[in-house]
Amino acid sequence: RRVHGGITFRFMEFGSRLLSLHCKGACTHSSCLLSALRGARNGLFYGGKVRFTHALVMTLLFRKGTVSSKARDIIKLTWEHARNLGTYVFIYKMIVCILQHLRHKRSWVHAFIAGGIGGYFVFGSKTAVNYQIILYLLSRITVGLGQLAANNGLLPNWSAYPALAAFCWAVVMALHHADTSVLQKSLSDTMVFLYNESDQWKTWRDFVPITLPANM
Repeated sequence: RRVHGGITFRFMEFGSRLLSLHCKGACTHSSCLLSALRGARNGLFYGGKVRFTHALVMTLLFRKGTVSSKARDIIKLTWEHARNLGTYVFIYKMIVCILQHLRHKRSWVHAFIAGGIGGYFVFGSKTAVNYQIILYLLSRITVGLGQLAANNGLLPNWSAYPALAAFCWAVVMALHHADTSVLQKSLSDTMVFLYNESDQWKTWRDFVPITLPANM
């Protein structure tokens, strides 16, 4: 009973430190809870700001339907991005705080674990918004890992951008040639428009780089 009571007391003390407005652990902020809530707010704000402009332009340019249906699509996409990013930031920051309080130190391992857990539960569903975010992150971390390797002497520290550009275009063209269906639909449609549909034409109008009125 004493052991059980001691464990319960330490657990309650640990929880109170996390929820306290005055953090005294290994964290750099004054309150784990307020820091996580502030992060959730910033995630909502930033996700909404970024997605609204993107959804507005893409919906008006490429989606068909009534004005009300387009407005609903814009609001839906904006809310999903803002909600997911805000939720992820809150989960990530709270898990990092828990690990830092448990281990009494800061470490990149905490960030890795918290990022993985948050990413699985928040961005694990393959929606259009989540998929775009994951592809964005994949491209950025690939470059980041290459730069980190160069900074630590594991790769030659020279500008690899020309080689990166050549590699990306070589692979995407090879995939399009072999089986364009393996590419993301929007990219596949673009590739078909650029490289396949350009094999056919009917009149001089097909060579003008803008849409001409039908009576011209």
